[in-house]
Amino acid sequence: MNLIVSTRIETRHIRFEVDGRWQYGDALKLAYLMKAAQGRALGDRFLVDLRRVTSDPESDEKFLVCDRLMRVFEPPVRAALVGDSTLIDTDASAIVSPEAPRIAVFVREREALAWLMA
Repeated sequence: MNLIVSTRIETRHIRFEVDGRWQYGDALKLAYLMKAAQGRALGDRFLVDLRRVTSDPESDEKFLVCDRLMRVFEPPVRAALVGDSTLIDTDASAIVSPEAPRIAVFVREREALAWLMA
């Protein structure tokens, strides 16, 4: 993984700031980094800032972050992703089920925080 991921425990959530060039497989690695942080901080709300992540210009693949988070986490986890919605797999975030974590994609951090704390 060539990404730089910084983690900070905020008052009511765990914040991840991700920077670098996205490569295949990074979504699952990021999900497991988040799972490890959850175990240390005992938190169930995440803000993931992907605004400084880039991808290969020829690639039209989405990052598959939502799908990987759905595989790794269970309720009551809530994850707000902030980034370019054209690169994030929003189809997986649309799943609303009592057995699935709540995941949403936002362009602005303020909206993401409002949803996360609701």
